[in-house]
Amino acid sequence: MTAGAGARAPRADRGADARIVVVSDLDGTILRHEDYDATAALPAVALLRERGIPIVLASSKTRSEVEAIRAALGVFDPFIVENGGALLWPVGCDPPPPPGTVAAGPYGRIVYGTPYAELREALPRVGEALGVRLLGFGDVSSETVAEWTGLVGDALQRSLRREYDEPFLPERPLSAAEEAALVKAAALLGLRVTRGGRFHHLLGASDKARATRDVRRGYERDGGPVWLVAAGDGANDLDLLLEADAPIVVARPDGTHTPALVAAVPHARFTRGIGPAGFAEAISEIVLGARAGAAAGRPAPP
Repeated sequence: MTAGAGARAPRADRGADARIVVVSDLDGTILRHEDYDATAALPAVALLRERGIPIVLASSKTRSEVEAIRAALGVFDPFIVENGGALLWPVGCDPPPPPGTVAAGPYGRIVYGTPYAELREALPRVGEALGVRLLGFGDVSSETVAEWTGLVGDALQRSLRREYDEPFLPERPLSAAEEAALVKAAALLGLRVTRGGRFHHLLGASDKARATRDVRRGYERDGGPVWLVAAGDGANDLDLLLEADAPIVVARPDGTHTPALVAAVPHARFTRGIGPAGFAEAISEIVLGARAGAAAGRPAPP
């Protein structure tokens, strides 16, 4: 999705009748990139829970990974997995799931993504077209994935239970021209490539925005408009942020903001704090009454 393509016009002012719904990335946003620690974000998560504000996690992580993180955070709202591959709406959640969900165990589920087996088959073809070997999670041992991610034990195994998204690394750094050629090679197969904090991701015609639109529709069915706050730090969060009424761009470990987000979402709130500290900073300002949206957003970094 190109910047602004299909995006709705943000509502800078919440309005007294609108319900706040927060949709947030995990890695680099609620979790620190270095060690996946969420401690700095916990006060904001607690504030949202106290106010009855839904926290919809939207991640490149697998369903199994997000389930474990939700339990640790005490968050049990709907969630989006594998870069928009599917939306999972817990049975018994208030409001009930939006139209189009299919029962899948403890969830109503809407699938947007391409099955993992098809992505695995396509990845070497994309690499051949590019002329650079691409190493996905499915190409290497679990020990190598552990080295790449820092995950061990059950957390590592949960990361390998992939359904709609294949993280991968090129065998060498790519030039800007090669990055563009990579995207084009995937598109010729009807697939997409996006970039997270650590990995490239190969996926189908799915993104976080498509699932987020269904999240908005689901909560709107509960009565009244929704004022959607979205937080992210990486290029793969662009589609999500363009759907938000109040987008939050969280600072990266070096204190900067992803250039693609600076360029495409200049009206966002750019945090001073890094990772989960930045998430907590912005959420606290919004929920505790700071002016929202473009009116309160810090100027985009140069």
